Order: sequence, then structure tokens, then C-alpha cells
Amino acid sequence: MERQRGTDAMADYAVITREVSPERERGEFARGWPVLVASSLGIGLGMSPLFMFTSGVFAVALEREFGWSRAEILGAAAFDTLAILMVGPLVGRLNDRIGARPVALFSCAAIGLMTIALALTSSHIWVYYLLYATRSALSVGTLPPTFAKVVGAWFDKKRGMALGIALCTTGISGALLPPYVQSLVDAVGWRMAYVGLGLLPLIFALPAIAMLLPRGGPPRHAAMAGRGREAAGREIGGLEVREALFSYRFWAMGLLTLAAAVGLGGVLSNLVPMLVDRGFSLGEAAAQMSLYGVVIVFGRLVSGWLLDRFWAPGVGFVFLVSPCVGALLLATVADTGILVAVAVVMIALASGAEFDLVAFLTSRYFGQRNFSTLYAAQYAFFGLGAGLSPALFGAVHDLTDTYTNVLYMAAGLFLFSAVGLLTLGRYPDFAKARD
Repeated sequence: MERQRGTDAMADYAVITREVSPERERGEFARGWPVLVASSLGIGLGMSPLFMFTSGVFAVALEREFGWSRAEILGAAAFDTLAILMVGPLVGRLNDRIGARPVALFSCAAIGLMTIALALTSSHIWVYYLLYATRSALSVGTLPPTFAKVVGAWFDKKRGMALGIALCTTGISGALLPPYVQSLVDAVGWRMAYVGLGLLPLIFALPAIAMLLPRGGPPRHAAMAGRGREAAGREIGGLEVREALFSYRFWAMGLLTLAAAVGLGGVLSNLVPMLVDRGFSLGEAAAQMSLYGVVIVFGRLVSGWLLDRFWAPGVGFVFLVSPCVGALLLATVADTGILVAVAVVMIALASGAEFDLVAFLTSRYFGQRNFSTLYAAQYAFFGLGAGLSPALFGAVHDLTDTYTNVLYMAAGLFLFSAVGLLTLGRYPDFAKARD
């Protein structure tokens, strides 16, 4: 019965593409562009960029307003981690059972309203934590696993590029949100900045999801004509959740994702305070954050293109060696705007590839049958690392009055993840397994 219910829900997303002609590859984009538009806006104005790219700006403002330490302020990111760990698997299961559209609609509305509610923060830090935690819990449905499920169903041969396009809006948000929020803070204060930030998903993402994200799946391949839902479910390649959980690859991917996320999340969330400590103005630091976002877009698209053509772990190796060098630059010689920009570019390339890589590896190594559930589980590893690292980096800074040691630690974590990817081996052939 469990298999039957899972295959019933997945049947709506079945795309049978054993041999795809060039015409059909082009047809994937002609048919699936509404999915890409809705997914791009949902991800770009969702939990990940709205939290990650603005936390540094708000941290400086809140520190000045209330005298809270950076570790206390950035420690709120731990609620993101708890939400991803506790709510993420449930959201993934809902995506596999009822589809992504209702999940995305609810969470998109929630993230907008709860971001506006953060303007009510008082001098009691528990109020800030309560509002932040509520926002985190209700926003999980805007994370990439929700939309990657739909994109993966509508695209096969161009899946890497399609995921790159959908996910690249996090980079666009990274380029635009820091100066947008900083300008609001300067003009009308941090409270109205929260209001201005919360309006974005309500005005742009929510209508796009409502109008463009389909209720059903893509048109079925001719081979599916006349088949029932049970037959369609059997055509979907992939592992059952229990099989994946007992595989080496699942836990290896989780550990490597965790390690990379600690490095990326810690550097990104602390970049603005880090540069301010080095004598850069807040505007200059925000400009470096914008550069980070621009490079993420480039990294998303390039990594997506490469993933469609080369072995994914090898692509990941290259993209994770880059931030290793970038972190070392920040820790040693990056004391001018140009050198900082070089280091930021090298680190941002990995941020650009990270989500694409995890989603692509999940689809290729575990298949589409339980993609949302398994990707949500993998994303939980990412959330754990990204959620704990801001407070960790901030705490080490408060103790040592420098970011140098944690930058060395980040470099080591990037190198560990890069080398570890090479142990994952070749992709399973789920089509042959069905035969």
C-alpha cells in the first residue's frame, strides 16, 4: 500500500525519456517555461535568499539598535536549521503526495507575512527569536526541494540547465537584496526594511506560483498512453526511501553537503561584518555581497550546463576547490577591494553550484520516485551546516576578535567535500532496473 500511494502521487509527474531527440530537448523548454518562471521566482524570493543575503545587513542594524552581540543575532539562523530538520521531511513528503503547488502557495504567503512581522521586534531578544522561528517553520516550502521536484519532472535531458536556471535567481536576489535592504535601512530604518523585504514574495512570487505552476504534471510520453496510474508509477525509476537510507551514497552525500554548507554559510552570513571589521564601509561591504550574488547566477548556469555533459562529482570537485582557494585568500592577503572581490568570486562559484549539484546528484543517484523526500533529507544536511555556521563563525569572532581561524577551517571543509565527491561512483541505471 505504501508503494501504491507513492507511485500514485508520482504518476502525475512521470516523464518517460529513454531516448530524447534534439527536437524534444528544445520542446522541454518550450513546454516547461511556465514552470521555470514560477520556480525561479519562488526560489529567488524564498527562505534561502531572503534569510541568507540580508542577515548581515540586519545584524549590523540590530546590533546598533539593541546592543546584542553578533553571535546572538546570527544565532537565530539555528531556527532555520531546526525548521529544515523537523519540518523539511514533512514538506518533502507532502510534495511527493499532494504536489508542489499547494505547498509553495502556503509557504510563499507565510514568508512574506512573517518577514513583515519581524518589524515588531522589541528590545527583548526572545521576541526576535519567536518571530524568526515562526517565519522559519512556515517558510520551508519555499526551499529548492519544493520547486526542484517540478523542474525535474518537466525536464530530463536538460535537467541540469533547467535546475540552474530555476536556482540562479538566488544569485540575482543576492545581488539585489543587500543594497535594497541597506537603502531601506538608511532611508526609513530597519523596521520598514523588514516590511519592504516581506512585500517582495507577496507581490512577485505568490502570483507567479498561482498562475504558472501547474496543478498536474507534464504531458505524458506516448508510451504512457492508455496506462493506469499504477503502471505509470512503475515506470518511474528510483529507489524507495528505505533503500536510499541504507545506501553509502546517501550518507556520504549528506556528510559532504554538511561540510560544504558550514563553510559557505559561515562565510556568507559573516561577510559584511567581516569586511566592516577590516575597515571597509558598510556600502562597500554590501557591494561585495552584491558581487557574490552576481557570481552565484553565473555559477548556477555554468554548473547546470556542465552537469548535463560531464560526471557530476567531477564538476562538483572543481567548484569546491575554488572556495578553498578563496577562503585562504580572505584569511591571508585579501586586504584591498580587488583582492576581496577575487576571493568573493571564488567562494560564490561554489554557492552557485551547491544547490544545483545536490539536486542533480539526488535525481541521478536515487531517481525520481521519491525525489522530494530524499532531496529534502539531503537539504536537511545543508540546512544543518548553513544554520549552525553563522553563529559558530560569529562566536569564534567574539572570542578571538578575528575571522582568520574560521576561514582556515572553511578552506579545509571545502577541500574535504571536493575530494569526497570523487568516491560516489557512476550513476545507477534505473531504466535497466525497470526492464
